[in-house]
Amino acid sequence: MAPKNIPIDEEVSSLLDHAYAKKANGRPALFNKITDFLERRHSELTPNELSLMSDILAKLLTDVETSVRKKLALRLAEKPDAPVDLIILLANDQIEVSSPVLALSTLLSDEDLIRIIRHKTVQHQLGIASRNRLSSEICRELIAIGNTKTLVMLLSNKTAKINDDSLSILVEKSKHNLPIQPPLIERPDLPRHLAAKMHQWVSLSLKQTILTNLCISEDEIEGLLQSAVTEAHREETSQISQEQSEILLINKLHKAGMLKPAFLMKCLNQGQSSLFEIAFAKIIRVPRPIMRSFLYDRGADSLAVACCAAGIDRSVFLTIYQLTRAAQNIDTNLSDDDVASAFKHFKALDKPKALMTIQKWVAEATGTSIV
Repeated sequence: MAPKNIPIDEEVSSLLDHAYAKKANGRPALFNKITDFLERRHSELTPNELSLMSDILAKLLTDVETSVRKKLALRLAEKPDAPVDLIILLANDQIEVSSPVLALSTLLSDEDLIRIIRHKTVQHQLGIASRNRLSSEICRELIAIGNTKTLVMLLSNKTAKINDDSLSILVEKSKHNLPIQPPLIERPDLPRHLAAKMHQWVSLSLKQTILTNLCISEDEIEGLLQSAVTEAHREETSQISQEQSEILLINKLHKAGMLKPAFLMKCLNQGQSSLFEIAFAKIIRVPRPIMRSFLYDRGADSLAVACCAAGIDRSVFLTIYQLTRAAQNIDTNLSDDDVASAFKHFKALDKPKALMTIQKWVAEATGTSIV
């Protein structure tokens, strides 16, 4: 361990000299030196210096024994003042290393955890599902993955904040996913009407558990079910009515030649994501479900092509990307490479070429071409 009285710029320079020497047999030692340095002095570093050190560690990671990385993860997992970049690096490591960090570190943000859920293994998802006080956003992301082991772990985590919409999704899943039924029924936050709904398809022993937990009779269960059916029908009718009115509005604007990119931006800025999707789909002549795929599933490049096809200027592309994803609670961050790749499409395509690309994608998705 270096003496604390060494000026930080000298210590940084020494570590960088060691790193740039590229001595293969000295890489584990360099890893230890940098992690020790970051633990001691990360709060004194500039953002650029911290980023540089993190990049070096990421490149060294595969040259360091798993046992060394595991010990480091165990040491830092519960430290509230650990270097955040190092915690993120360890959280994305193989599960033998990342497990304590995923379970215990309070330094991982929801955005960090969502990226890990989407891009790492089932074991990483299990580690996250066991964390204390998971937010409703993280719970929703884990539920979307749908792995049974993950769902059982999440439902068994009584501190996880699973909101009513997510619980409703889990209840529907439980029709055909028997392992999640017991922990779901035992959730203290499971609404009575959802428990009553499950009463229709669970085993006799679980039916009794529901009756006991709710302190309710089977006649009262029937009443709850009838109320739920009536409410669901009312909501469905309302939703259909709203969507039909939005479609009528878009058709009128399109017929009058008033369906322009400016209208799309107005919809987004006012939080009218459904109206935005219908209008965007109409402008580029794409079925709405496929339009949603272009918006949310294919990445920034796909959205860039769709924007070109709609005549949307690239100057508002990033705003559209962020607003559409924020409305769906999807990560809004884009790397510099992603932005550069998307802007490359704007440079290479004009509106007719972009429309031809869209037509090709629709043909691939449906087996037909746009009429």
